[in-house]
Amino acid sequence: MKYSDTFQGELDKKNKWLYSVVSVGRDACYALVSLFLLTFIQYSGILTPGGVPDEAGFIAMFGVISGLVVGYRIFDALNDPFMGVLIEKCHFKSGKYKPWILIGGLTNSIVVLALFVIPMYVNGLQGWGYVIWFAIFYLLYGLTFTMNDIAYWSMLPSLTSDEKQRTSITTIMSIFCSVGQFATAGLMPILSGSFGYQSSYLWATIIIVLVFAILQVILFFFVKEHKRDVEEEKKHPTPKFKDMFLVIKNNDQVRWMTIILLIYYVASGILNALGMNYFYFAVNFTVGSTVMTIFTVIYAIGMIVSQFIFPLLSKKFTRGQLFNICIILTVIGYLFFFIYGLPIGNGNYLSPAPLVNGEMNILYLIPLAIFGIIIFSSQGLFYLMLIMMMANTIEYNQWKFGERKESVIFSLRPLTAQLGSALQQGVLYLFLICASLLPIVNEISSIQQQLAMGSITQEIANTSCDLFTSQAEFWQVIVYKLGVAILPLLLYILCYFLVKKFYKIDENNYKRILKEINEKTSPGSKL
Repeated sequence: MKYSDTFQGELDKKNKWLYSVVSVGRDACYALVSLFLLTFIQYSGILTPGGVPDEAGFIAMFGVISGLVVGYRIFDALNDPFMGVLIEKCHFKSGKYKPWILIGGLTNSIVVLALFVIPMYVNGLQGWGYVIWFAIFYLLYGLTFTMNDIAYWSMLPSLTSDEKQRTSITTIMSIFCSVGQFATAGLMPILSGSFGYQSSYLWATIIIVLVFAILQVILFFFVKEHKRDVEEEKKHPTPKFKDMFLVIKNNDQVRWMTIILLIYYVASGILNALGMNYFYFAVNFTVGSTVMTIFTVIYAIGMIVSQFIFPLLSKKFTRGQLFNICIILTVIGYLFFFIYGLPIGNGNYLSPAPLVNGEMNILYLIPLAIFGIIIFSSQGLFYLMLIMMMANTIEYNQWKFGERKESVIFSLRPLTAQLGSALQQGVLYLFLICASLLPIVNEISSIQQQLAMGSITQEIANTSCDLFTSQAEFWQVIVYKLGVAILPLLLYILCYFLVKKFYKIDENNYKRILKEINEKTSPGSKL
C-alpha cells in the first residue's frame, strides 16, 4: 500500500478503526497542555530558578504568562477558519488532509517537548527566560495543533457520507478521544503528587508525545483518504471568513446560541481549570492530588451517564422540561459543592474531615462523588441540548434566508470553545490573585525546584508542600471557592435565562419550519 492510495465506495473496518485510534494520542497530548501546562508552570519550579522564592517576580511572571495564554487562545480561535480555507485550497499528492495531520502532529510534538521538558535542563530557560521561551513556543503550539486538529476533524465527514457509518466512526472516535483525555487528566495529578512535578512531567510528556507522533505517522501511511471529486468540490465554494460574521449578524437564533455556547464553555471548564489548586488548599498538597484524580474519574462517569440517559430522557420530556431539570440539578450540585468541605476553624469542616491521621478519609469522598456525578451529568445533558439547538438554527437559516450554511454555523462551536478556554485562564489568574494564594504557590514551586535539583528528598518536599498549603486561611479558601463553584453556577443560570428568553426554535416551531421548507422546495418530499 502506498501512502497516497485512496479508496472509493464503502469505508472498510481497517480505515475506520485506525483513523479512530489515532485520536488517543492527539487528545492525550491536548489534555496535557490544555489542563496542565499552567499547573506545571505554577508548581514545577520553572519560575523559581535555583529554588529561591521571589514572590513579586513570581506573580509578575505568572501574570505575563496568563495574559499570553488568553491572547494566544483568542488568536487560535480566529485562526481556525483560516486554516480550514488553506486546507481546502491546497492539493498534495499524498492527500488532502493527511499531509497537514502529519506535519502538524510532528511539529506539535516537538513544541510540547519545548514547553515542558527542554527548559528543565537548559540554563537560562527558567524564570524570565522561560517567559520569553513560552511566548515563542506557545504561539507555535497553537499554530501547529490547529494544523493537525482542523485537518483531522475535516477528514472525518470525507470518509463516508452514509449516516450509519458516519455515526459509527464518530462514536468509536469519541470513545478513543475520551480514553486519551481521561488517562492524562486522571494520572497527572496523582503522579505529580507522588513523584514531584519535574520528574512526573518529564516522563509523562515524553511518553505522551511519542504516542502522539507515532500514531500520526501510522495514520499518514496506513489510513486511506476517500478519492477526491474535484468537479463536485467546485460546485460548493469554500466558505469565507466573513460569512461567519454575516450569519451571526443576520440570524438572531445563531447569534444568541453563539453567546450562550460561549458562556457555557466558560462555565463548564472552570471547575477543571481551578480544581487542582482548590483541592491542594482544601485538603493538602499530597492527598489533594489524589482527590483531584478521583474527581476526574467522577467527571468521566458523569459525562458518560449523560450520554446514555439523554436519548431516554428525550423521549419522555420536552427540551424545555429537560432544561428545567438540568438547571435544578446544577443549582443543587454546585451549592452543595460550595458548602461542602469548607473549613470553619479549629480543624473542623462542613463535611467529614478530608484527612484522618494524614490519610484520605473515604467518608469525605462519598458525598463529594455523588454530587460530582450530579454536576457533571447535568452539565453533559446541558451541552447535548445546546448542540442540538445550535444544529436546529441551520434549518432556521434555510427557512429565513434560503441557505443552510452548515459549515459556517458549525464552525462557531470550536470558535466559542477556544474563546471560552481563553477566558477560563483569565478566571484562574484572577481568583489566585483575589485569594492571595500565589505567594503560597511560589513557595511550593521553589520546593519542587529544590527536589528536582536533588537538594531535598521526596518525603521532605511533600511534607513542606503540605505545610504551606495548610497556611491558606479560611477567607482565602472561601474567595477561591467562589470562583470554583459560584461563578460557574451563575454562568449556567445566565445560559438558562438566555435560552428561555431568546431561543425560539422549540419542538413545535421546528416542525413548522421543516414543513414550510418542504412546501417551498418540493411538496411531498421530506428533509
